[in-house]
Amino acid sequence: MGWVYNQGVRIQWNRTSWFITTVQRLVFLLLGFSLASGGCGPVGQIQTTEMPPTASPTPIPSPTLSPTPNIIEGTVTIWHSWDETQRSILFRTISVFQSTYPQVQFDVLYVPALDLATRFEEAMSQGAGPTILIAPAQWGGRFYEQGFLVDFGNRNLDSITTLLNQAALETGVYYGKRLSVPITMNGVVLYRNKTILPTAAQTFEQMRAFATTATQAGTVGADLERSFFFSGGHLLGLGGLLLNAEGLPGFQQDDYRYALEWLDLLKAFEQVGVTEFNSDNDLRLFQEGRAGLIVEGSWNRYLLAGEVGPLNLAIDPWPTYKTGRLAGFVQSEGVFLTRQTLNEEDEISWLFLQSLFSPEALSNLGNVGLIPAIGTEQLVENGGVINIGDPFVTQSIVAFESGVAYPSLPEMEIVEKQMDVILRAVFFQGMNQRAAMQQAYERILADINAQRSSSTPSP
Repeated sequence: MGWVYNQGVRIQWNRTSWFITTVQRLVFLLLGFSLASGGCGPVGQIQTTEMPPTASPTPIPSPTLSPTPNIIEGTVTIWHSWDETQRSILFRTISVFQSTYPQVQFDVLYVPALDLATRFEEAMSQGAGPTILIAPAQWGGRFYEQGFLVDFGNRNLDSITTLLNQAALETGVYYGKRLSVPITMNGVVLYRNKTILPTAAQTFEQMRAFATTATQAGTVGADLERSFFFSGGHLLGLGGLLLNAEGLPGFQQDDYRYALEWLDLLKAFEQVGVTEFNSDNDLRLFQEGRAGLIVEGSWNRYLLAGEVGPLNLAIDPWPTYKTGRLAGFVQSEGVFLTRQTLNEEDEISWLFLQSLFSPEALSNLGNVGLIPAIGTEQLVENGGVINIGDPFVTQSIVAFESGVAYPSLPEMEIVEKQMDVILRAVFFQGMNQRAAMQQAYERILADINAQRSSSTPSP
């Protein structure tokens, strides 16, 4: 028997009830037929039966007993925020799973994305909640510190992780502990209007040349965003580091070598075209067909395709720059195991979680508008077995291959805030770049230490 909660509607299905009812009917029919046959002799006649001679009973050999099969049963409870089309993939995966494990039941609850974190915290605090949570990887640390999640510990994830994007995988790690496995991903990508720039740039020098050539009255070859969320990935793409394994600043490495190279790159954006800082002007120009390149979120791919035309839109791989490359942050939606799984005898939630990463399930996700968190080598066109018909999904997967993880650490809120302050000082006030990076390091370190000293220790 399985249960599905779908926006407050509880749907029940039972794979065995039809079979049992049918068998019962057959038994009753045969019994009735047997009784009718035994009572069809003429009424009033006495029938005598000659008894055969008594014979010695023949010993019946004892049958060889087969071991009792281990029946996997229990209930998997899943909370998620996928829309109606997307959660159809979840139900399809459940159906396939139940064909192998018919005794496993499912409770599936849709919660709007804006309410999911609050509802989850409330339920878990009261001893309720799901066994599996599908949610942004960034939530992992907060829920883990509250005791709501379990890490994957010594579970063997090799068969899953070999399928997945490396940057997306890193988003599921919190201070060395894997709290989630990425199932979908989003992030910062480079959009190109093919009517303005017919060819993708392989290098930064090509990007600059193509964009400057395309710039003319009313049209800019590129409009590039330089605020931290949209430009910070370039620092890691060049070989730099934001935070180390302990969550402390790491961009001071090699005497700020990569941090200074990153600032040089962002200054060089001015030679490519127009620049923005926390502005939607680039998005507006692109929608109007007046910008050749912009740096934007992958979540806007269908919006932009609708404005410039799907045949005119491309999501390009990031071009190289010196010994590194430009890069965008990658974030993921992860699958978490909650504290409720500690009570499971057969680890059925872990068993089901693995089925979410089958090639069929991942292909289906890509064909309903989600970007499965897979590596490019898994795509059919690259010799893999995952077939996705949406070109913007496959182009995003290719772009994220050279993307970098947005660390799922609480310190990133401090990093982003202070980096934006410093970047403004460099771009708009002419602050010395080395002094700016030194100041960023000192401020971020001080804020992290203050945050840690004031936080309540975990129970």
